[in-house]
Amino acid sequence: MPVNPKYSAVIFDMDGVLADSEPTYFAAMQSVLGPLGVEITEEHQRHIMGSSIEATWRYFAETFALEGSLDALVDSYDHELRHLLAQLHDTLPGVRELIPRLRGLGLPIAVASSSIPEWINALLGGLGLQDAFDTAVSTREAGRSKPAPDVYLLAARRLAVPPAGCIAIEDTPTGLASANAAGMFTIQTRSASSAFPPLPNADLVLDSLLDFPLSLLEA
Repeated sequence: MPVNPKYSAVIFDMDGVLADSEPTYFAAMQSVLGPLGVEITEEHQRHIMGSSIEATWRYFAETFALEGSLDALVDSYDHELRHLLAQLHDTLPGVRELIPRLRGLGLPIAVASSSIPEWINALLGGLGLQDAFDTAVSTREAGRSKPAPDVYLLAARRLAVPPAGCIAIEDTPTGLASANAAGMFTIQTRSASSAFPPLPNADLVLDSLLDFPLSLLEA
């Protein structure tokens, strides 16, 4: 089936797009911060969604006036999170259907995530998707974290597709801002438990990836 040359690659965010994994991050954060008397609320979690590990823990340190070694807390969080992410096995609706359809069209696909490579590997391994993508890019490899466009620009370079020829699938305002800054067509998907209301900076809003319009890619 011929492909519309305007869009010739699809790049997925990971958390909240491939899996309902934001609650797992919340659980790992609470396991580290709870013993310090810190209680994270949904408002805190939404503030950091889509942020890098460095930005996340700077926010916690400033918000809760954390004392002592921040590196030690981050190490504890990293250990707990890797364990929990590897236990997630269910994708969000439409993910397992969409990936082979994109492959059938001959499209390159990638993951572009604010997570570090070890977390990406843990979650994709748990989901059984470790070999599903042509590349998986983390903010740590790309440079600046979302909302800067770096992670999406690096993913496009690795796929050898101009950014304007890429569709980016996101779920957070921060992620959409990153993909918009990269000059990509942006889709917000809303099937995760952490879903935001429809966001104005998305070119298209879907209830789930079961509704992904392949007509965007077909000539």
